[in-house]
Amino acid sequence: MSYRSFRSSKGFITFVVSFAIFTDTLLQNLLVPVLPYALHSVTGLEEGPEIQKWVSILSSAFSGAFTLGSLVFGYLGDVISSRRALFISGLLLIILSTIALALATKLWILLAARLLQGFSTAVVVTVGYVLLAEVVGPAALGTAMGYTAMAQSLALMVGPLIGGFLYEYCGYLAVFYPMFGLFALELALRLLIVEKKAEDEDSAKCPPTEPTAAALKVSSNEDPNGHMESQPLLNQRTKTSSHPFLDGYKALLTSPRFLVALFGYIIIEVIYGGFSVILTPYLRDTFNVGASSAASLYLAMAVPMLFAPIVGSLTDRFGTRLPIAVGLAIGVLGHILLSLIKSTTVSPLPKLAAMLVLLGLSLALSIPPLEVEVSLVIEQLKDMRPGLFGPKGAYGRAYGLINFGSGVSGFVGPLFSGAVRVAAGWRVLAWVNAGLSVVVLVFVVLVTGDRRKSYKASEEAGG
Repeated sequence: MSYRSFRSSKGFITFVVSFAIFTDTLLQNLLVPVLPYALHSVTGLEEGPEIQKWVSILSSAFSGAFTLGSLVFGYLGDVISSRRALFISGLLLIILSTIALALATKLWILLAARLLQGFSTAVVVTVGYVLLAEVVGPAALGTAMGYTAMAQSLALMVGPLIGGFLYEYCGYLAVFYPMFGLFALELALRLLIVEKKAEDEDSAKCPPTEPTAAALKVSSNEDPNGHMESQPLLNQRTKTSSHPFLDGYKALLTSPRFLVALFGYIIIEVIYGGFSVILTPYLRDTFNVGASSAASLYLAMAVPMLFAPIVGSLTDRFGTRLPIAVGLAIGVLGHILLSLIKSTTVSPLPKLAAMLVLLGLSLALSIPPLEVEVSLVIEQLKDMRPGLFGPKGAYGRAYGLINFGSGVSGFVGPLFSGAVRVAAGWRVLAWVNAGLSVVVLVFVVLVTGDRRKSYKASEEAGG
């Protein structure tokens, strides 16, 4: 393998995107235990309700920018000529926002920095997934998505620990020192990326080969009597895709498989996003659990995500339906068992930890295959209607919509879970989450595609 081929290889692109997601997630989680204290020490904000108010405002600013940015950068990922350039610009946004966060002494600077962070995260996640899908391809995308999920999980586990330690013993500025070293390494990695387009251009310089029988068959149409049609196939394709970008959105949002993937992703994010927010208050109110014990319980839910690459490999082999369905079924069981935990439960924390491991396993089994399902839908639609999505495809728009749904879930999840717990209690919330998981499970079983069927036709066409 040549040096240039290595820079465009599946393994290298998977590593770069996974490292980018790790770095971005680590930055967000370094700030989780630090921000409430920094608002007082850095900006002089009075302790009390104002701190909580601005923590919520800064969190909402990030979520809002991420939600909007997912649509914007998803669209741009399918329009501009260089996705690598867009990917690098996302890193520059991260660096700029991190400098602003580190040096901020005013609330408006912190707010602007969090908005920039939201946009930069949208670039990393959306364009990163587009690069993966384009280079790795649907046949091996499950394993690649598993590595990105593992990287994100690692950052979720170590971020708050590193951030809290550095802030307590070294001060606010020290929290950001590790990030700039990671940024330098990440910039070098992103600059090394060679896009598939560049490789294709090099290949195009080679002498053309003789057309195959399959290619001749595709490039011509015959009527039932065996006569050639006078209208070229190219004109037929053009007529069916006069507005490829609008047609692409329409095709995605009217595809049952894509809608089920989007619906499933949103519901899972609502369930677990909300659950993560209300877990600590529930532990404090019911069992008088301190911050360190609560953090260890969160780790119990994050650890199973380290096995996401294995789940991805199984997805590549057996298809998306089976792992998603098994993951949702495990999630239903976990939520039902959580409903049994109450203040009089004997040894509640070990039992809670076991239930949270089940929920983490549910996420590890469900999320990577759902992301793969998106790419399978695109390939299916491309086979059905060639030229539908335009010359750059629709990975950007598709993953932009998925991340838009994730951003919306970030707003809805905590509000929904908090309202249900306050109005009806922990037990009812657990059963509601179990019920929502069952609804998604039914749709997945009925609609979600099977990899072997998805590729049977293309394999036959390829000979």
